[in-house]
Amino acid sequence: MRRRQLPDGAGRTGDDGVEGPARHSRRVLILSASMGAGHDGAARELAARLEAAGHDAEVRDFLDSGPLRVGTALKSGYQFELRHVPSAYDATYRFWHRVPWLCPVVAWLVCVLTRRRVLRWIRERRADVVVSTYPLATLCLGRLRQLGRLQLPAVNFITDFGVHPLWVHRGIDLNLAVHEGPAMMAHHRTGRPAVACGPAVGDRFDPSRPGRPTRAEARSWLGLGDADRAVLVVAGSWGVGDIEDTIRAVAGGGRYVPVVVCGRDEKLQRRVADLASRSGWKAVVLGWTDRMPDLMAAVDALVENAGGLTSFEAMRAGLPVVSFNPIAGHGRDNTAAMAAAGVSMLAADPASLAAALERVTVAGAGRDAQIAAASAMFRADAAVLALDAPAVAPPTAHAAARLVTRVAVATAGLAAIVWTGLTAGVGAAAAAGAGVAHPQASAGPVAYVGVRLSAGELFDPAIVGTVARMHASVVVDQTTAQADPAAIRTLVADGVSVADGGAGARYDAQGNLERPAPWSRAHGDVAARTALQQLTGQPVTVFAPGRRITAFDLYDCRGAHLSVVVPDSVLRAGDVDQAVTPQSFKARGIYYLSGLDATPAGMASLLAQVNGALQQSGLQAAPLAELR
Repeated sequence: MRRRQLPDGAGRTGDDGVEGPARHSRRVLILSASMGAGHDGAARELAARLEAAGHDAEVRDFLDSGPLRVGTALKSGYQFELRHVPSAYDATYRFWHRVPWLCPVVAWLVCVLTRRRVLRWIRERRADVVVSTYPLATLCLGRLRQLGRLQLPAVNFITDFGVHPLWVHRGIDLNLAVHEGPAMMAHHRTGRPAVACGPAVGDRFDPSRPGRPTRAEARSWLGLGDADRAVLVVAGSWGVGDIEDTIRAVAGGGRYVPVVVCGRDEKLQRRVADLASRSGWKAVVLGWTDRMPDLMAAVDALVENAGGLTSFEAMRAGLPVVSFNPIAGHGRDNTAAMAAAGVSMLAADPASLAAALERVTVAGAGRDAQIAAASAMFRADAAVLALDAPAVAPPTAHAAARLVTRVAVATAGLAAIVWTGLTAGVGAAAAAGAGVAHPQASAGPVAYVGVRLSAGELFDPAIVGTVARMHASVVVDQTTAQADPAAIRTLVADGVSVADGGAGARYDAQGNLERPAPWSRAHGDVAARTALQQLTGQPVTVFAPGRRITAFDLYDCRGAHLSVVVPDSVLRAGDVDQAVTPQSFKARGIYYLSGLDATPAGMASLLAQVNGALQQSGLQAAPLAELR
């Protein structure tokens, strides 16, 4: 039974004993998530502002609210996808844009898994306001408000420029956004109040803050000369993205000195330092650092790839921002929306990046306009707005209608979630223990190369000879191999490593191409390894089908003790739009060269380009079988 509502000033309590706002005291619970540094950074800044104003604030990691360490698995899967299968993450991210009417089932599922602990946190905290800086926490709070199980004001602080459909919920009382654009989008999608307050960035990034080092002092610390045009290059706390390609684009012309922050990825830091040393570039390479304000005082521009917290810190510091090689999903949305708002620039290729840096690293109208637009975002204090959020009960449907809707949406939505997880969401499956091939840490200046050959290309001695001299792997499917066993045995006799390229095209009795279900396709492709081993007389340890990997593939490969190859880049013979240059390759990168649907002449041309580019970049090709 609902308890009697108390007069204003005395607080009020809902069904779960969760107290409403008491005007004489302000306790704030902030729900964040350790998904990179962006959500946590905003949450910590809000908490610091509240405490400085005399209020009591606590930050909790929403990933701890679910059972059976599901939050840890979600984080591991997300990180895996960003690093190794960005196309899968992007597919999942875009899926919800296409079917936003299924988002309520995600809110329902998240709430079912997390509501008990979240409500307990609120009770223990005796909170007056609950703030979320993480989308799934927002869904949980909005759902609880909509069900009437939470009587407190629930505030959603949107840390992204791009507002994904899962970032908002109709049950939230107030949406706070970093810019007018995402604020309008949040209001449009929910009909609830939305305010553009600006990013939550600490005062230590304010260029007028007393005690901040001068530009000369900061540059002296980094060893930069007065004439150096220094560019800060970041890739978030996880070091995700094509950071090495970005550094090549920044430093390759010799005009700019990259100051690279690799986050917590120590391997990336070593690779970047090695790349700069081998290339003879002047560069400063750092790992995790808490001296970002000093770095921003020393450099002339920031180059980033996600539109996240570091971008906002740079804007607060008066540093122009250029986005390049954005990461999949939210990175592409954020950087595009920021550029459209005029607070940053988005470079599509190295030439565009050079032009953007030329514009923003020297004084001028273009640089001044961008800095002014970014500075104008910091218009209000998100902490104050959160405290003043009105607790307006969201509209609720009739109980019977809610039940029917819940069953219908849950059935359709759960099917969509399961299907997306099994086909695109391979990160969660990999986090559960499925084997994915990785470069050896001690490999040195090598690039792992797999060459997918068609039946016609297997007959071409020039192509086969080039592959053998490169020490690359030949990726071949069972159908192609069985059509010409002698060619496969000749490859093996020449010392070429063979990788499993799947079962190949299969046709039914009427001559129609078979299109098996994903689980059947995975089983057939992995089983092709047995036939290839019988033909070659050597172990086949690598599965490289040249298509998007699903959880079914990972499951079958784990049972067959096959390593799954997820390439960093796929080059296709005959693709006139692709440019194969030394900058196309990086040490310990994984590359897939596909000759399917191409002429032998086209494949020979691609192999010659790749071989030449590898030699110019100082890299040696290595077979896929050397991955671990």
